[in-house]
Amino acid sequence: MEFIDTHIHLQDYKARYTTEIISAAQSAGVCRFICCGTSPQDWGRVASLADEFASVVTPAFGLHPWYISSSTGEWEAELAQMLSAYPHALIGECGLDGAKNPSPEPQLGILRRHIALAHTFHRPLLIHSVKAQSWFEGMWKELPPCFVFHSFSGSLEFARQIIKSGGYISFSFSIMRHPHAAELIKTIPLSRLLFETDGPYQPPHKGEETAAETLPELAAFVASHRPETRAEVFAAVYHNSLELINYAHK
Repeated sequence: MEFIDTHIHLQDYKARYTTEIISAAQSAGVCRFICCGTSPQDWGRVASLADEFASVVTPAFGLHPWYISSSTGEWEAELAQMLSAYPHALIGECGLDGAKNPSPEPQLGILRRHIALAHTFHRPLLIHSVKAQSWFEGMWKELPPCFVFHSFSGSLEFARQIIKSGGYISFSFSIMRHPHAAELIKTIPLSRLLFETDGPYQPPHKGEETAAETLPELAAFVASHRPETRAEVFAAVYHNSLELINYAHK
């Protein structure tokens, strides 16, 4: 069975080289990766990895809410240039974070500019959301046709709203620590489910970099809480992941 890691930061690993990460992951059945940038400072590195490993790495470029204050006013024009240069690239990681910054602005304005680019360039949007559920009220109809709430660990109510609005929900190892993991996992329609590591972040064990080759372990955990067979879950999520990667080509 094959897997796709739909959200990883290959440019941020410290303990391992990218060739080693990809080789180990492929040996475990993880065949492709969406490598996500978080600010103009790392977009070039993400682009280089996408060029070097073109058959397996799909780039994504975005301005993460943590790095808004360190970016210049030129970020939007630079992002548009990257999207033009990489017509298969996704947009993200971007979003809202109430834990790092309790004020919704300028985060909401920045996210809306990503949304506008997603509509203009016909790209999927990879959304970060932490303690910001209420900030999305009134925004659901603005979102592009294809969007993902990555590393989801929110409420059942929030998950239902995402699904109602046509989005994907992606689980990382953080779902294992969710107090209502089993119920949440069952709530997501199989057609809206994705897997990711968010590596090197959010490891299953503190103090380690999340290894891309561990994605099948996460997939097995999620599948164990669903009514379908493991093979059915894995095949459906792989299909969903391909749909996400290929969306820009439709």
